[in-house]
Amino acid sequence: MLDFYKGMDISFLTQCLDEGMQVRDMDGKPAEPFSLLKKYGVNSIRLRIWNHPENVKESKGYCSLDHTLQMARNIVANGMSFLLDFHYSDFWADPAHQKKPKEWENLSREQLEDAVYEYTRDTLLALEKQGTLPDMVQIGNEIRSGLLFPEGELPDYEGMVRLINAGIRGAREVAEPDRMQIMIHLDQGGRYDWLHRWFEGAFEKGLLDFDVIGLSYYPFWHGTYLDLRDSMNRLVRDYRKPIIIAETAYAWRESGKGFIDEEQIRIGGLPATPEGQLRELQAVMHLVTELPEKLGKGIYYWEPLCVPGEEGGWSENMGLLDCEGKIMEGVLAFSQSRSDMEKIPEGFEELLERVKRTDTLNREYTGVNLLKNGDFFDFEKGWQIEKSEELVSVSFEEGEPGSTSKTLRVESPKNFTFLAEQTVELPETGEYLLTVELKGVDTTGVDVRLFAEGAGNTESMLHPTEQWTVQKLVINGCSAGSVRVGIKVSSPTIYLCIRNFRLTKQEENG
Repeated sequence: MLDFYKGMDISFLTQCLDEGMQVRDMDGKPAEPFSLLKKYGVNSIRLRIWNHPENVKESKGYCSLDHTLQMARNIVANGMSFLLDFHYSDFWADPAHQKKPKEWENLSREQLEDAVYEYTRDTLLALEKQGTLPDMVQIGNEIRSGLLFPEGELPDYEGMVRLINAGIRGAREVAEPDRMQIMIHLDQGGRYDWLHRWFEGAFEKGLLDFDVIGLSYYPFWHGTYLDLRDSMNRLVRDYRKPIIIAETAYAWRESGKGFIDEEQIRIGGLPATPEGQLRELQAVMHLVTELPEKLGKGIYYWEPLCVPGEEGGWSENMGLLDCEGKIMEGVLAFSQSRSDMEKIPEGFEELLERVKRTDTLNREYTGVNLLKNGDFFDFEKGWQIEKSEELVSVSFEEGEPGSTSKTLRVESPKNFTFLAEQTVELPETGEYLLTVELKGVDTTGVDVRLFAEGAGNTESMLHPTEQWTVQKLVINGCSAGSVRVGIKVSSPTIYLCIRNFRLTKQEENG
């Protein structure tokens, strides 16, 4: 095991190069990607593997076994460590999506376990045969909600563990820990309670021993830097296993087509600039090296080698290459030695102070609330509430000190949908404002929206945080009459708190 994994996930690299991307050094000169990364201190590469990506048109066939074998040869030829990420899917697997490969869809539970075991073993044997056995493997990708739904979907810990154990057995048959280590990878790196609950539930059902805890940590989704520090230290105390941040990243610019928006950048606590990227990486590296007994073992930047294109999304503002393909200053974080990382980065304490949780709200409520029971003091009265599963918990809690509302809390141990709405008669034509106070969790696959239907059909996507925020939806040009308004959720397992729901007519200026 390396002293510290200074890693990058470059699974998209082959596709990007095939589509014409050219990587450049800071001086603008073209550079071979692996040589460039090595120049700046990167010593490990992470790759995802999909079973049969050709079954999913959007994958364009990339991240197959053949692509993995080719990339693995480049990794080993460049003297880098190799982390292989089994998604056990033909396409993306994450907390919201854990779809079985097409070839496995009709298998029984026992047959599915055998398939996981054989696929893991055979993939690793193919890599070993060409001399590129990974140094580490992940049995699943961000499996906090489980894997291979529905057989491995939580809260069925027993079903999930049987599938994970099948993967672990397949990996152990090829190589013992002194040659290849096994990682269990969960998202929500800054939320200890959820991580602890997962590990305790999994161990209770017989999870086989593994070597490394992998965490995803994106500061706009997974808690504050203080939360990450607390979570990692408590996990080390509980399980005495090394920890690696298997995914992290930050925006280098704001963009309307970008992967994260202005509100998420605010939550992340750093400006969306190349310097902001560098500071995020320095902060996370420092927090990992703080762990006792040097059990903090590294980080991986997720998909840094991409250039903005017409489609927007991740490549628009989350990679480490600018619009011309030049590597930006964030890569300098990987030039640090472990002793460099152990030193407190410049501005680190101020960053921690700035992103501390607060519950102060800028409330500017005026006008008559047209919603019935918007404060939930009469519980669900006046609201139509729908949920996808009986397991989805909907409760009404007493308001916190200073609150003028009860809290509607929604939580689920598995992926779910939730709707709370009511139909309102608008008294006259004009502009209306729908507001709600919100607290909860945002991550991959979370979709929370305020909506109004029957008044031009408008909606606003929300980003819950673990502090109360006021969320707003302006409804322009409404005619008198009926309108349906409310909040709808489609999400992996999270919690969400709602209070002070209001619909008011806006006063005309002048």
